[in-house]
Amino acid sequence: MSSPGDARIPVNVVAGPLPPMSEGVAVVTLAGALHAHAPGAECPACASRADVRTALFNLLEEARLGLRPEPLEVIVDAGSPERAERARAALSGLLPATGLRDHRVARRFVLKA
Repeated sequence: MSSPGDARIPVNVVAGPLPPMSEGVAVVTLAGALHAHAPGAECPACASRADVRTALFNLLEEARLGLRPEPLEVIVDAGSPERAERARAALSGLLPATGLRDHRVARRFVLKA
């Protein structure tokens, strides 16, 4: 028997204008780098700002702690087509999981087609 906390939450990744919102929809904005980096050498702090798995995990943790209701759906505002493509790859399983956080996100969220 599954509980509401076991249901998969659909995620829509956009790189342009946000679609209309309804109640229960959370918006996650992936931010850009904090400062300049050498090519291919982004620091961990800047990398985590654009990591969709981190953002979605934080949503789950905030709901678990009672800071917000668990979302029924999530819209990820990627900000650029490149970040949107990377977010879709991470959510579709094309990028390897790097920790238990990523596995929890994979079990709870599903990329909308």
